[in-house]
Amino acid sequence: MRHTRRCSVGRWLKAAVVLCLLAVVAEACSVPVFRYALERWQSDPYEVFVFHRGKLTADQQASVDRLTRDGEAGKTFANVRVTTCDLDNNPDPDLLELWKAQKTETTPFMAVHYPVASRNPAPVWKGPLADSNVTALLKSPMRKTIADRLIKGHTSVFVLLESGDAAADDKAATLLIARLAHLEKNLKLPEISEEDIAQGLVLIDPEDLKVKFSLLRLSRKNAAESMFIEMLLSSEDDLREEKPQPMAFPIFGRGRALYALVGKGINNDTIDAAGADLTGPCTCTIKEQNPGIDMLMPVAWDELIEMLPQADKPLPPLVGLTGFGEEPEKNQDPEPGGKAAEPGTTEEPATEPETGSDVSPAADSQADPSTTDATNVAAGTTPNTSSRSLLVVPAISFLVVPLILIAGVVLFGTWWVIGRRG
Repeated sequence: MRHTRRCSVGRWLKAAVVLCLLAVVAEACSVPVFRYALERWQSDPYEVFVFHRGKLTADQQASVDRLTRDGEAGKTFANVRVTTCDLDNNPDPDLLELWKAQKTETTPFMAVHYPVASRNPAPVWKGPLADSNVTALLKSPMRKTIADRLIKGHTSVFVLLESGDAAADDKAATLLIARLAHLEKNLKLPEISEEDIAQGLVLIDPEDLKVKFSLLRLSRKNAAESMFIEMLLSSEDDLREEKPQPMAFPIFGRGRALYALVGKGINNDTIDAAGADLTGPCTCTIKEQNPGIDMLMPVAWDELIEMLPQADKPLPPLVGLTGFGEEPEKNQDPEPGGKAAEPGTTEEPATEPETGSDVSPAADSQADPSTTDATNVAAGTTPNTSSRSLLVVPAISFLVVPLILIAGVVLFGTWWVIGRRG
């Protein structure tokens, strides 16, 4: 009789554990990854360390102040924070160790690191503190273009970092253009659950979500994009090669690079996999448990996303993008042959894509990057939206998963103990 009772209790506990696990799965968000990331995933701050000896000069202090919350970085909503270290005034031991790792005696010296949450210890860039370097860190024509497009509803902007081999770069660009156009036509977005809509987990009408990709080509010699190039190349530990290869980085959400497709890795299968990753349901809403690394983007994402502009009406001036410079974008969405995309265009580019052109230092701050799009929807439009305002997600919804997990662990432990005693 006792044996029968233990079996019954054991079975009940097993069933309870299974139900808990099913409940956790049911908590997964049905909103596509690219849209959830745009609306919900806050950009993690880059860490900038400035090492100096004694008091900074007025000009040097002005450069540092640009990176503070009260300076240009704060006013343009850049995801960056700065820490200064006076090496002659009892420096923090950890900062002193970081300074020794720079292996230089130059001061003042600036070291830029990825956000702590990225768990990427590689430095993004290091060099003398100079106003020009601060400008390069905060401002970039291509990052402005990327932000512009993501806010307008692009699923992802693929950045093709060119190798310098024109033939290899053109081949990669042609393949990307064709395959991204194919994905636009064939990828299907998940059906968003009524529960997620009721909780306000998507700001626009789900019927207005579209699959839209575009491509930007970036020359490694583009001085205006020097910091952005460093962010891309250091995002993984094996991207710096003796013989550079073309690299494609899908950028989504609030300027998050998914991962790099390199050389022969730029093929239909890997492009399809990236597209599927970005358009599938956000099964894990915790940003840090998803692949990718944030780029430094001075954008007022929350304000611009909540504008909810109506379809077929141009966006108002993106005041949150002023950190990139005041020059308006030119030829924002040209097709490979120089025409705007027309509905029903074929997957293959009409002409051979343009190669990335070098930009002289004098013109870098004003020049827009050379761009190539793979799209079937006219550029400059934005998804139609409903008049529904953002619903505040009840606080209890964020407690459900932890509580279920705790209950599951307790039940499993009880079942295990009973089994051991039996």
